[in-house]
Amino acid sequence: MHIPGSYEDDLGVTENVPLQIEHELQLSLADLERAGGFTGWIARYMLLAGDWIDRELEERRQAIGGIDNMWLLLSEAADFNPVCACTYTLRDKLSLEQLYHSAERQAEKFPKYRQRVTSVGRRFHGARFENDPDFDMSKHIHAVTLPEPAGKRELDDLMGKFIAQDWDLRRPLWEMVLVENYHDENGSECAVITRGHHSLADGQGFVISQLFITSYHDILVEAMNSTAEKIHAVKRGRLPPSKIHRALRFLDPLCENEFTAPILHLSLASAFWFALIVSTCVSFLWSIYPAIRQATLFLITFWRVEMLTGPQLGPRVTQREFSSSRAFSIDDVKLCQQAFSGPRPGSSVKGVPKEKRDDVKHKAGHVTLNDVVCAVMADVLGAELAVKPRLDDPWEGTKQWLQDALPSPIGFFIPMSIRSPGDWSMRNLSTGALVYLNPTKDASVDPSVHEMHKHIHECRAELSLLKHSLLPKISFYIVQLTGQAPVLLRISLLANPTRRVKDWITRHISKPLYDLVLQSCTVPGPKKRITLEGAEVLTWTALPPQAGKGTIGMGIISYAGGLSIAVAADLVPSTQGVARRICDRFEERFELYVRKAKEVLNHLD
Repeated sequence: MHIPGSYEDDLGVTENVPLQIEHELQLSLADLERAGGFTGWIARYMLLAGDWIDRELEERRQAIGGIDNMWLLLSEAADFNPVCACTYTLRDKLSLEQLYHSAERQAEKFPKYRQRVTSVGRRFHGARFENDPDFDMSKHIHAVTLPEPAGKRELDDLMGKFIAQDWDLRRPLWEMVLVENYHDENGSECAVITRGHHSLADGQGFVISQLFITSYHDILVEAMNSTAEKIHAVKRGRLPPSKIHRALRFLDPLCENEFTAPILHLSLASAFWFALIVSTCVSFLWSIYPAIRQATLFLITFWRVEMLTGPQLGPRVTQREFSSSRAFSIDDVKLCQQAFSGPRPGSSVKGVPKEKRDDVKHKAGHVTLNDVVCAVMADVLGAELAVKPRLDDPWEGTKQWLQDALPSPIGFFIPMSIRSPGDWSMRNLSTGALVYLNPTKDASVDPSVHEMHKHIHECRAELSLLKHSLLPKISFYIVQLTGQAPVLLRISLLANPTRRVKDWITRHISKPLYDLVLQSCTVPGPKKRITLEGAEVLTWTALPPQAGKGTIGMGIISYAGGLSIAVAADLVPSTQGVARRICDRFEERFELYVRKAKEVLNHLD
């Protein structure tokens, strides 16, 4: 049916009205230009301006966000390799052809696996991802064999070399390696290691793209979509009250009544948006305190921060080391949660039958998995720093005295995802902030359950400040805007025409600043074992980027009812093996926490 006033083409299909108007305007200006004279001169420059605006808008639309672009600028201005990585050990043999097949399916769902980054280093325009015209899967996937005995130590060595490699920006920023002869005591017959540049995706996006090509695919799709649908229903007041909270189930019948349902939906939607607005305002005001606290701790620690690896007096070493811990049962983590939640050890489950303790969440002082793991890691890193070899010079002695005289917590950079449910994009949608945690007063001795309870809750309090602060999200959106003008993030780009000036600014201003920030600083997995091209995945680790010189990168992941950590560090001769030692110390310390938790719970029984 023809709509009066609409534009239709010869086929009777209604065109986009703004585009049609733009087309007619261009024709009119072209006619004026051909007419010549002053009017023609004006028309000519209006056409040129219009073409420039079209190109500029299109380029702005294609530019990646500031967070994505930040990783490219950091890797150029600092000795920092923004790499996300995963390892899989498999029960059955996997062929290179099967891995190619998986990667093809991955690239169909996530096109950035076929795209390369372009326009890097411009001052007022962000970089872009564009299809690689010479894309070749064989340049990204290959097979290797390990030296005998081809076990975990050899795989760790390979992984250390793998994550240390530089990136070729002329190709898509990912790589996958099939380790054909890997075997271990778990029955593994091969392994797969993979890495991706942080501008390709954040850690969560990278892991989602990895899980998509496994047997976890259907569960992943259902989880992503159902959560998105649930959130959408809550915003509109369409979610049954019992799904919001069990105490509201008496309202469910009102949803089925045609007269009361609209009123109930309006009431629930209004309650949701009111609560969201109030909580946002409270979080914004509350953010002032953690901002002051974190800034104060940063100012009194950044100039004397203790690195976990040995001193590097010259440029940063290019080699890395990698290791991972064995998996611990999630049930052991739950024991720690039950024993140490609440105001006193065991108070959260006191009087609760043993079989019902998993469902108990103490309203005040509930301890999460991250609280327990971070408390363990604070002890582990504190013990590692205590035995680290030091240089024999006056500044080292002064730093040791300052460690005792001033607060000397350990800085953890904790990532936070702001990815919306159902968002499958590989954009960087995570932020984070520094959290300063203190180890147990003497991490080398066997603490009492009360000392351990106090330590866990001190860590919980620091992590809670981060959870309830809006500053990481605000910072994310501020940096995201710099994607349209990268010079705001890296001032040396202003000197692009003069290479010598640019290099001086990078060396003496940008690099020291980035190194300072980078040196001052959990991905949930499948609950059951998954398969990759039919081969059962026995173990899985995920690793975030390692920051500045002397820091470590640490990934915590749950898989098949277990929890494990992965660690990357600079390969410095004086502290060689630090990644392995940290994993060993984590295993020992976590076992101690579990024993203490069992003591508390057995006492209740």
